[in-house]
Amino acid sequence: MGDCQVASAGTGYLQLQGKNWAHCLQSSLAFLRQSWSGDWVGLPYVLTACANFLKLKADAMPQPCVAMLAAAHDVALHTEREGGRSPGSDEPAYHNRLHFSDALTAMTLQLAIESERWNLQHREWHAAMLLMSVAHDFQHPGKVNSHLQELESRSFAALQPFLQRHAVPAVWQQRIEEGILRTDFSMAKENHRRVNGLAFSWCSDWAAVLLNESDVMASADPRYGPPLGQALAQEWERIAFPAHRHVATAQGRVHFLQSIAFSSYSSHVLGAPDKVQLQLAPSQGPAGSP
Repeated sequence: MGDCQVASAGTGYLQLQGKNWAHCLQSSLAFLRQSWSGDWVGLPYVLTACANFLKLKADAMPQPCVAMLAAAHDVALHTEREGGRSPGSDEPAYHNRLHFSDALTAMTLQLAIESERWNLQHREWHAAMLLMSVAHDFQHPGKVNSHLQELESRSFAALQPFLQRHAVPAVWQQRIEEGILRTDFSMAKENHRRVNGLAFSWCSDWAAVLLNESDVMASADPRYGPPLGQALAQEWERIAFPAHRHVATAQGRVHFLQSIAFSSYSSHVLGAPDKVQLQLAPSQGPAGSP
């Protein structure tokens, strides 16, 4: 990756050694959990480290990049100051600052990998994807959708004043809205279908897929996924959502792994599909069994 290799020397966060992208992801997720359990570094720190890793420097970027990164920073700062709480509720057990940081981390590595693999550098899309990652669950109330894109629409509505304050161009506001709305988990299958057989490019369809993949990248990992499932069960138990009884069970884990998909080149480099298949293998039994 050349000049995109170290975001925060000495921390173990986003330190790419050679081309070992998967190890970079693992060590970064481990760093976040160590920090979360003790002296939390804060969402603004994570966002800044991600922008630095992608070499998004304000003094050398087009205005849309500057505006979108400024909006993303303000969202991160607001989220941190509020302790991850949405109006009228506590910080959810799963949809919290650790989850936002997980998604940002995976997204950053995926953007770097895709850009290098296809030789498609696009700073505006990089900035937009970081903004969508940090805001896709903005002010999440710890509830579930009662209709399509309900909470995603609320997150974008909460984000709009930040976009307007920093004069994010209308075309990018539209792309950001579409990206956030398409993070509704029920839309993931369709998002992946729309890029099936298509070469990677910077467009809304591939953006939706990267958002879906980075959203569940940590949960797909055998080390970090089960504790995240327990956190989701706690979040759902607070609202008496029936799925809380089984989401963190072995059967619930299998169901989750069977429900996610990884279509991008970067997700394969990070080892996500292989991890899923290895975890599903015991539940599928010997070859030829029903």
